[in-house]
Amino acid sequence: MPIVFVHGVNNRIEDADYEEGLARKTEFFKSLLAPHIGLDAQKVSISFPYWGGEGVKFRWNQASVPTGSEAVEALALGSPGGASDNPEVWLGEARFQYGAQGVNLGQLSKTKGFATAIDLVWDTASALLRPDQGYGELLEGYMASMAYAGEHLAPAWAFQEPFLSNKEFIEQLMAAIEPYRPGALAGKPAEALGIGSWFQSLKEAVSRLADAPGDALTSLSVGLARKSVHAKASRFLGDVFVYLDRRGTLEQPGKILKDVLAQLRAAQEAKRPGDDKLIVIGHSLGGVIMYDVLTCFAPDITVDAFVTVGSQVALFEEMALYRSSAQEPPVNPDKDRLERPAHAARWLNVYDTNDVFSFRATGVFNGVDDYRFDTGYGLLDAHGGYFARPSFYKRLAVRLGKVA
Repeated sequence: MPIVFVHGVNNRIEDADYEEGLARKTEFFKSLLAPHIGLDAQKVSISFPYWGGEGVKFRWNQASVPTGSEAVEALALGSPGGASDNPEVWLGEARFQYGAQGVNLGQLSKTKGFATAIDLVWDTASALLRPDQGYGELLEGYMASMAYAGEHLAPAWAFQEPFLSNKEFIEQLMAAIEPYRPGALAGKPAEALGIGSWFQSLKEAVSRLADAPGDALTSLSVGLARKSVHAKASRFLGDVFVYLDRRGTLEQPGKILKDVLAQLRAAQEAKRPGDDKLIVIGHSLGGVIMYDVLTCFAPDITVDAFVTVGSQVALFEEMALYRSSAQEPPVNPDKDRLERPAHAARWLNVYDTNDVFSFRATGVFNGVDDYRFDTGYGLLDAHGGYFARPSFYKRLAVRLGKVA
């Protein structure tokens, strides 16, 4: 069952974090998503069509971007805004509210569940991990934690009052999951169980959750470098304009579409009896590109699950920017909806209200399920935050279920 991931804006192969992101997604798709939707993690084919080389080029190397210190965004981890009757459906648990004293993992376990606290621990660990440290150890710890939580829904140590400090919580967790690690040796300290040199960094970073002002954890607390917001926004807009201007026609597709179509065709041909499903995940503009593909450039491609994440598919349709878009507005916008692409058996759309470049789809389309996911990041950093969190893959797998 091939999985094709079409990336969005701001992806360049020469960027320091490009290969890191690819490695992270590959490991997380195989270990956290594939087994839970009926795929063999050892056999699943995952491809990443790359079109960033055809994206925007700045003739003066972004000299128009305002200078100044690098922006450090707040890592918003608070409760959802708006009224309590918010009709949104969450991909997983709704974001959780922390008190004025910050985040305490024991208190979080009591109010939102032990599994929610564990998600936060390993999402923080994922943000901390350096590319040279690999993802095997993190995945081992995360999956061992999930196995432990499955048998211990409310372990006494996690709920005891007064609550443990976050550092104590981490130490207890590592000791508790020891028997659930593949090949773990009883009696060995947590540092020797594959956590390695960054174990102390993890404890320190998570302990800072308790010191976060209000419901915010600064990105500095988990050592996340932030790029200039202006630089991100300019490349985002540039990639969008370049795609729309150069995507070509049905008879002569542009280079971006040719590259994506080639890998989609290859994935379709790789299907075989017993492994004949195609899952396509489009992030950001990747979702827009895929919608263009499924409605105009290759409507014959059958997709068993079409997943758009942090994407602008519905927004672009509202502006009639697709090759298949009708130029006349709907007669009754409150009720009239477009149908999902004919050969997409299912469509899931995921957004985060903190991600200013993500949009809902159900107000424009029939046959799509909107899910909200709290990336935990603020403003532009939320746009790329989905795929950095192990909990995202776990929750997406639940929503996808067994792909029919």
